[in-house]
Amino acid sequence: MSNLPLSSATVAGTKRFFEKLKTSSAPRFQLAPAKLGRTGLTVSRVGFGGYRVHEHDPDHREALREAIKSGLNLIDTSFNYTDGSSERMIGQTLLDLINEGVVRRDEIVVVTKAGFIQGAIQVEAKKMRERGELWNDVVELPNDVWHSISPDFLTYSITQSLERLKLDTIDVLLIHNPEVFFKASRRNIEERKLFLNRMAAAFKHLEGEVERGRIKYYGVSSNGFPEPENQSTHVPLKKLYELAKQAGGDNHHFAVVQFPFNIFETNPALFPQQEGEILLDVAKKLDLGVLTNRPLNSLREGRVVRLGSFRDHDPVFIKGELHAALGRAIELERDHPYKPKEAPQGLRWAHELREPLAELSDVLSWRDFALTRIYPSIRQALARLPQEAQAWRMQYEAAIAKFLDLVTADLESLANSRAKLLVENLDSIEPKLAAAAERSLSARVIAAYAGLPQIHTVLVGMRKPDYVADLREIKHPLQESETRQLLAKQQRHRS
Repeated sequence: MSNLPLSSATVAGTKRFFEKLKTSSAPRFQLAPAKLGRTGLTVSRVGFGGYRVHEHDPDHREALREAIKSGLNLIDTSFNYTDGSSERMIGQTLLDLINEGVVRRDEIVVVTKAGFIQGAIQVEAKKMRERGELWNDVVELPNDVWHSISPDFLTYSITQSLERLKLDTIDVLLIHNPEVFFKASRRNIEERKLFLNRMAAAFKHLEGEVERGRIKYYGVSSNGFPEPENQSTHVPLKKLYELAKQAGGDNHHFAVVQFPFNIFETNPALFPQQEGEILLDVAKKLDLGVLTNRPLNSLREGRVVRLGSFRDHDPVFIKGELHAALGRAIELERDHPYKPKEAPQGLRWAHELREPLAELSDVLSWRDFALTRIYPSIRQALARLPQEAQAWRMQYEAAIAKFLDLVTADLESLANSRAKLLVENLDSIEPKLAAAAERSLSARVIAAYAGLPQIHTVLVGMRKPDYVADLREIKHPLQESETRQLLAKQQRHRS
């Protein structure tokens, strides 16, 4: 049982949310809200993306609080994001805001997803398999990732998400990337029938979850929607819609879809890939709510392009400091206290990074690697040092921290130089962008996406209050014709 009143987002509640904003003197988002397809719910054009947020970072909580106070009322997360911590942070923050009287439950649309089995849940799943109690139809993928959309796993996932989110009803439950099923099979023609059968069973179960009151609407979040039809991982939206009608009749609750879209990944807006029709046009015909993700992290030519800016640095100064810091860290590693034995991995990072340093280019990948691999191994190695090595530890801790911070700063400078060039290019293609969002590249591209009325909410990872303030500066979106021209010209410019 949740700590919130028995309620969910409602048509009246979401309208009330935006009516109250009109009388507020606080800074707020200036983009007009949209109706989320056949749900009838009124939603902000920018939504809070919960992919990398967790309960232990006060910035993440404060960013969500600031976003809601600024006029954002759609929150997106998933069962597997940060091993459940994303849902827990969102649930507690929303509860706090409701208890403080800032918002009411029926004004906020909460979206979560189910499908992936990772982290602590996977550890338990492996024990379940040994006992012969594992959920049905679990697909095992590379890199120790499991996935299931079987009714028994969906039941479990929804139960866990409701508890973490402190809700009685999830407003929208999305099946999460069901196309990964094809990555575990090479018999695509035969397996496609099985894929659709599994989706049909999932939809039938979710209609039952609606009847139970545990979810209000459901849909699919898939990277496969924009894929060309000849790709093995393509997901056919029209077929899924027909499956939902078979599961729930004309009054079925399949109502929302989510997929990647940005200025480089433009298939949903420009290229027919759904039985000869453009994805956004199909979604509009079916009156589906449309959420788009990856607005600022484009996959381009095999690498991630960040459509945003970072901290400002003097690149010449950073380069000089970086090489000096690398030399100091290497010197200390050579004089490590484990001699004559080899130092553990956690005390060899300066040596390990010396050669690949010149090849690093993606600040986001670097950050993830540093947070998940480098810093944990350093902490573990330092914790095992004998007492007599504490003086060395203090020197090394300071030296390696300075070196790693400078690597990040150097990559941020590189990303900023790319962002500056992209801003110049976009402003030359569509001069109105500079007026729509003066501050940053990220605000400019969101202003462009918001020009497409078929997209109801653009999901943005707002992990700091500053990110919220940045997007509040968007004065108005482009017109639809302007956005389409911008996307088409950007495509021609790339080619």
